[in-house]
Amino acid sequence: MLQNDCKSAIIKTMRIVDSNKNILLVDSEASYTTVGLIENGRLSELYSESADERQTSGNIYKGKVTNVVDGLRSAFVDIGLYRTGFWYIDEALDHKSVLGAVKALPSKITAKEGDYVMVQAVKEATELKGPKLSSNISIPGHYVIYLYNLEFVGVSTKITSTPLRDRLTKLLKSLAPKGRGFIARTNCLTASDEEIIQEAQFLIAAGERIQKKWEESDGVALIHNEGNILYRTIRDMLSDRIERIVCNDSKMCEDIRQMVDTFCPYFKGGVEYYDGEEDIYDYFNIGQDIGTIYVPRVELPSGGFLVIEKTEALTAIDVNTGKFLGTDNREDTVYRTNLEAVKEIARQLRLRNIGGIIVVDFIDMLDEEHKVSVVEALKNELFFDRVKTRVLDMSGIGLVEITRKKVGKELGSVSQGKCPFCGGTGTILVDAYINRGVKYQLKHLFMNHNVYIALIYAHPELAKHLIDHEVFAKECSGIWSHKRIYVVPDPNMEFATYKVMSGMGGVPSGGVLLT
Repeated sequence: MLQNDCKSAIIKTMRIVDSNKNILLVDSEASYTTVGLIENGRLSELYSESADERQTSGNIYKGKVTNVVDGLRSAFVDIGLYRTGFWYIDEALDHKSVLGAVKALPSKITAKEGDYVMVQAVKEATELKGPKLSSNISIPGHYVIYLYNLEFVGVSTKITSTPLRDRLTKLLKSLAPKGRGFIARTNCLTASDEEIIQEAQFLIAAGERIQKKWEESDGVALIHNEGNILYRTIRDMLSDRIERIVCNDSKMCEDIRQMVDTFCPYFKGGVEYYDGEEDIYDYFNIGQDIGTIYVPRVELPSGGFLVIEKTEALTAIDVNTGKFLGTDNREDTVYRTNLEAVKEIARQLRLRNIGGIIVVDFIDMLDEEHKVSVVEALKNELFFDRVKTRVLDMSGIGLVEITRKKVGKELGSVSQGKCPFCGGTGTILVDAYINRGVKYQLKHLFMNHNVYIALIYAHPELAKHLIDHEVFAKECSGIWSHKRIYVVPDPNMEFATYKVMSGMGGVPSGGVLLT
């Protein structure tokens, strides 16, 4: 294995050709770990997770039924979280199996108050609702999903080859224990039978461990943890299309290598450690993409733009021509703008991890063929989305409805919290994201200017946070040991806002030196 300084040198020499590469970036900053997927030089997916708050979706619990509501065909289940989970009858049904006959479908939940049930979180809790639960337990792998208590064998709809579907079905039938099942994931397109068999056996053993823990637990308990963001990323996102994994934390690099050996031992790409001073996102020329995630307006290359607005019920996306003049033919201009918007809409859904109902208001088109073409283009772009997505035909007023399965938390909900000054009608970035933003600007200042004194002007509450939590203590004792960073409380600044600038002209009174 190459030494870290050699790794950095390799990365720097390859920078010019990285624009056409597919790369997984793992960024460890402050209390957050962020994973970004670069496809053809652009950021297409981004996931973030704090060290003290892991997602619950995918976790398996021994839960206790606290209330059965027959009128709602549901039950509330205590799984040890601050909110009880919601278990709906549709998440307790046996489905038609290709291994046997259709089983009788229950009309109501048969569990009683006080009963213990094995359930899995399938949807994250919100501010108003607890997590959505299912009694159909599934354990995902890289190639297959193991259905622990459901006798069913299926194949991803994105695998369209009939001979391959038949081969996978036959193989998984032979591997499935009685009363269990498997679903072949899209990654099976490039998998050998040996790889699938090896993983299936691994997942069956995991199911046995879950059953043992269920039996040994005296009360409500977490009996299977879905794992942290690194684990889920390597398991779900790594494919033969990924050429490199780059991480700016040496310990995480070793963890990633071990995970790759477990889930993708035949992965041909490298796991590399980046220790450059430049921000890892800027180094790979995607820093500007990060900034677009938190604003409603998204610019299109031609001059048009999208407006993305989230409501409690749905996400609305409005397409506008903006500065794009196109040709003298209005219909042609509108059509070209809508086609351009399609590509960006598909990317933004993945990038922001938007789930649920999405309504797109395309610019009005008169030509019926153009309407059909735009919808087909949208379906084609979303075909490559790993998350299950459905596109309906365009309505008479130019609206297209999309349903996208909710997987984990939307990036906006992870990175933003309620503003304490507006009664919850607005949001601000959470502390960890503010920390990263400040650090990003400090890096930029020190790298691109001959500066050794930096001033951080901030609202007094934010200034207190930066000082009390010693946010940059690691850097101040390491790569920035020869620098001086002062925090200057400024009551005239808005809450949670800051400004980073050179302090070469002197340090204002009240400035506090960060240790």
